[in-house]
Amino acid sequence: MNLLASIIEVWVGMIYDFLEILDLPSRQEYVSVAASAFRDFKVASSSSWHLAYLTFRPLVILLGILSHQVAAILRVIAQHSVAHGWVAAKEGYFQLKTATIWFVNFQRELPTSAKYAELGAVGILIALWLLRRHVRNRRYVERTTAWYREKKRRALRRYRRMVEKVAKTSLLLALTLPHLLYIMAALLAKRMIPSVVTYLATRTYLNAILSFWHPLYLTILAISRLSNHLKSYEQVDTAEGKTELPSKLSGRNPEKAGRRGRLVTPSMLKKQQKQKTEMKALRSEVEDLLKYWVVYALLLALFRALLLLPIFGRILNVTAMTTSVIDSTAQPAKIGRWSTGRKAGLLDKFRLSGRFAEELRLAFFVWLRLMPVASFSGSEVSEGKRSEKIVEVEPNKHRPLDISYDFLSPITISAMNSSAFLTKTESFSGSNNDNNSYFAIGIRKFRSILDLAVMLRLCSKNAQDWIISTVVESSSLVPAAVTLVMPSYFTSYGVIYVSLIVPAGYSSRSCAAITRQKTSAELDSLPLDDSRRYLQFWVVHAMISVFLDFISPLLSWVPFSTHMTWLLWAYVQLEHPTRKLYSFLEKELALLGLVSSKDNQNASETLEDSAVVRSFRKIMSALPSNVESKSDQQTLAEESEVNASIHKIVEGSGVPSEGKRNGVNDSGQ
Repeated sequence: MNLLASIIEVWVGMIYDFLEILDLPSRQEYVSVAASAFRDFKVASSSSWHLAYLTFRPLVILLGILSHQVAAILRVIAQHSVAHGWVAAKEGYFQLKTATIWFVNFQRELPTSAKYAELGAVGILIALWLLRRHVRNRRYVERTTAWYREKKRRALRRYRRMVEKVAKTSLLLALTLPHLLYIMAALLAKRMIPSVVTYLATRTYLNAILSFWHPLYLTILAISRLSNHLKSYEQVDTAEGKTELPSKLSGRNPEKAGRRGRLVTPSMLKKQQKQKTEMKALRSEVEDLLKYWVVYALLLALFRALLLLPIFGRILNVTAMTTSVIDSTAQPAKIGRWSTGRKAGLLDKFRLSGRFAEELRLAFFVWLRLMPVASFSGSEVSEGKRSEKIVEVEPNKHRPLDISYDFLSPITISAMNSSAFLTKTESFSGSNNDNNSYFAIGIRKFRSILDLAVMLRLCSKNAQDWIISTVVESSSLVPAAVTLVMPSYFTSYGVIYVSLIVPAGYSSRSCAAITRQKTSAELDSLPLDDSRRYLQFWVVHAMISVFLDFISPLLSWVPFSTHMTWLLWAYVQLEHPTRKLYSFLEKELALLGLVSSKDNQNASETLEDSAVVRSFRKIMSALPSNVESKSDQQTLAEESEVNASIHKIVEGSGVPSEGKRNGVNDSGQ
């Protein structure tokens, strides 16, 4: 116990020594300091509150004034809204009452058969609604679509197996077999169901849809997707400075590339791979569309050129025969330029009938766009012995579209090369002096003059590029420019060259650039941007062609209309007008709801702001009306009467009667 007490005494002494080291204040000193701090805090709080009051008092007064004014404005708006709402409610009630009375009287005057017919129509509508609901609940449409896709997949699989078996024997026979089968199927359909084939070719819009409208719709969709891709590509170039492109790092290790530049994560690599896959599919789609429009333009140009010739024009002018689906006889009619009302001659025996021409057109475009082609592998045969070398045949190389394009595109390119055709790269680079034609030399000299003008600040760099681009693109029109000083018959050939041959040549060059880009590892947006430009041109070309065909009866009475058409196509095929016209057309289609709008600036615009609706309103307002126009004095008198009525309503003096407000007496006369 003595030991424990000694230990406690030692610890207590140590604690007292530690407290002396801490130098704790006394209770009286601590209380006095705390009271002084509380007084200082109270004074500081009062001063801060006074400062805040003086600072924010003008703002509070300003907010009070603004609130008072806003309340006054809202009060006036509410009074007028209530007044107009009350008037509108009374008018609505009066019109509803009148319409109800008229409907009841009309139904009473109907005969019994008409009443039963109305009940039957209502019952049919209800039954159709119930049927639609039943079909949606049972998912009949989805099930039918799935069944059709499965059958189609099995049929294509059997077809590919058959072609592969034939390819093991003869590669040439395997390549020609799909086309032979299609010809046999077309002849069999014409033999077995001739009326159905004739009806589809002559009485429906199937030809126009297959050859024109459906490719046009696909072109608009492809332009939209391509614009989104190019926009994202430009954003990537802006963010990364075009120095760390994935294509340039494709041969390196992603981890090393991430150490040198930005870190490449697996999610980024997956996203890049997805973008490459989508871009590959988009390039293929753009290439197919360009090929189709080249083939379509060249066939149309060939047909129009042959129609202008005297002999071929009489043979190919199918409008000379008035045919019927039921009656197979054809009677001669007046044929535009070369026909008369004379007796049938030797050439009339070879003239195509309208029905046969439409059926042939339907068969051709079904073959061009819808015929399936399978990929297969075959063996080469040499001197009667089979070689061990296996040849892989790609379907995209032997499609009808590719066969037609490979046959027709060299004609266009040769025609363009024989003229003053120049590429934009040659003219803008300034380093390529391989082209020593007079036009190329002249453009290089002209570019030097423009460089001097830019240096002297007489024109801008953009203006220089625009001038050079216009001159270069116009160089291909020089062979057709001679027809402008000739009669309209020869100018028609120039119109064909300017509107079809020249764009087809540029589209072929753009398609070849895309093909080269697909085989290379570099990523360049210039060929895709050029392809978008030519796809936009074909959309604009389609719309202008439809418009010119619509007003062709009027143009036939206008002097020099063919020359003006030549100038129109020469202007439209330039880059700046093409993009400008397509932007206008895309905006109109977006306002009409046919395509999706991607411009946030035009999001507030509605259908009423479209040029179509505004033009229709102007035409309707210009037409004569049976409503007598009111004089200005009568209009001012009516406006003053309405304003006085509203003023009385606001003041609470009562609502004017229906007869006074409408300007009629109590009898309603």
